Amino acid sequence: MLRKLFLILLIINAMPLVSSAKMAESRMNDTLDIPLDLDSAYAHYIMEEQGEFFEGYTIQLFSGNRAGANKLKGEIIARGKFDAVRLVYLAPNFKIQIGSFPDIGSAQRALVEWRLLYPDAFVVKTQVPWYPIELPQDVPADTVKVDDVNSPE
Repeated sequence: MLRKLFLILLIINAMPLVSSAKMAESRMNDTLDIPLDLDSAYAHYIMEEQGEFFEGYTIQLFSGNRAGANKLKGEIIARGKFDAVRLVYLAPNFKIQIGSFPDIGSAQRALVEWRLLYPDAFVVKTQVPWYPIELPQDVPADTVKVDDVNSPE
């Protein structure tokens, strides 16, 4: 009887060791057949590290009181000129900012057009929201054109 009790206690105490060994083995074998995908690892890292804003450039059209800022924002939207108008409050003024540009060159090119309507507009380096990258839809798949008639070969 004592022998049976000892044997049962030994089996009960050994069960967690067997199950943990099986779990460790299943964890080891779980990822053996999965190829390492650096693109997805990089994409995951970027999505985790990317904030809502980045250090870039924007065009500032107005700085003043709330009523003036709201009026200008309404005018711009009503014109249909640009629908991504940002109303930003940096004490003590409300500012109207347009666009998110990664470099000063692209901001300066856009500024030329905005200065026609708002001569006091200027480029500001600040935290700007991420912008969608728009690709043209009518670009051919192969943009290299070979002239068979005048080819040197």
